[in-house]
Formats: sequence, structure tokens, C-alpha cells
Amino acid sequence: MAYEFKPLTADVASAASAVVRRSIVECCGDDHAGRPEVIETWTANKTPDNFRQWLSAPQAAVGAWHRGELVAVALVNDASLLLCYAVPEALHQGVGQRLLWAAEEGARAAGVKEIRLDSTRTALHFYLRNGYACAGEPQHWAGLTAQPMCKRLAPRHDD
Repeated sequence: MAYEFKPLTADVASAASAVVRRSIVECCGDDHAGRPEVIETWTANKTPDNFRQWLSAPQAAVGAWHRGELVAVALVNDASLLLCYAVPEALHQGVGQRLLWAAEEGARAAGVKEIRLDSTRTALHFYLRNGYACAGEPQHWAGLTAQPMCKRLAPRHDD
């Protein structure tokens, strides 16, 4: 399948919100175990209004499109990867890795030297395969476990 990767803008806030919410519900069962209260807490701030705000000034916001439809979203701000989600149909096709690389490149271009994130159980091995290391004890919140991770970003060739 052919995917197009490009910056996200506030005009796709509703689609970005839908991608993230769908990914959480359908792909992150290892984390929420189908518990409605955990899903609700996790997705509560993933609204179109919040996405419009988040997409107004990130260091890197990247989306993957397939046949004109947004299928994956990544957002970096303040040297933190805040979001990296894909719909089920886009999983295991290299989309997440290419999306992550694009987000890292956007962060690098903004001067970020090290990127941090809090990984779900579902995504932990994905981040480990992509050069991230555990950076502290797992954190627990609202029925979820998040593993702090970090990765030193190699300098750009033109730096």
C-alpha cells in the first residue's frame, strides 16, 4: 500500500482525533483490557478541539495518508513524543516506523537533541526496535501503565 507522509495542520484536527481514539480502542487492548472507564479516561482529552490547539504550534506533527484518508498521527512538543498512533489497517506495514522517523526528523530540525516519551505496553517493543531505551520506572495512572523512554537524536548532516 502507498502512504503519503506530510505535516499535520489544524484543519485535520477532527480526523486526527478520530485516528487516535480508534487506535486506542482497537489496538491497545493490552493496556486497557476493554475496560470502558480506562478507555474513557485515556481518550477524554483526544478531542478535535484539543487537536486544533495541539496542532497550532508543535515542533513536529506528522500524519500518514492512504488514498486520501488520514491513518496515522505523530506529535512532538517540548522534546516529547506525545502521540504516535495508527489505525489497525496501517499496522505492521512500516507506517508507524516511517511516521516515527518523520516526527524525529521534525524534532531534530527544531533543535531537539533527545526525545522522550511514555510508552504503552502495546507500543513498548516498537519503541525498543526503533532505538528508544527505558528511562525510569513504569508510571501508573488511571488503570494504565506507561514506561518512560528516551532516544538521543543523531545530529542532522547539515548541523
